[in-house]
Amino acid sequence: MVGLHPDIAFAVERAISISNVDFGVLDGVRSMDRQRHLVSQGKSKTYNSYHLYGLAVDLVPFINGRYRWDDEGAFALIEEAMKEVIAEYALPIEWGYDKWGWDMPHWQMTGYRNRYDIRKIDPRRFK
Repeated sequence: MVGLHPDIAFAVERAISISNVDFGVLDGVRSMDRQRHLVSQGKSKTYNSYHLYGLAVDLVPFINGRYRWDDEGAFALIEEAMKEVIAEYALPIEWGYDKWGWDMPHWQMTGYRNRYDIRKIDPRRFK
């Protein structure tokens, strides 16, 4: 979770501590090269992802030793934990599935693109 905005990193850490399902962060900060690759594969729809700024994470259930992209029930447990943390601490974080009706792993901070960009904070490390 290096490079993520501290509020979203906190939300993920707190959510994993209260969640009824284990999960991992499969994507946090992305490089532009990685973003282009994901768009070319149809796994992302934008070249201006919140991941590029350090403002988004993809959370995936980890069950029986492997990541499970197909377990909607497990994603619902992640949703429950994340939304509990978001509400408790009044964090400006939204779920990709609520926003677009798809992208269950995706969580992003809203209203911070002009205030937080890890590429400007640490340009040698995050390009």
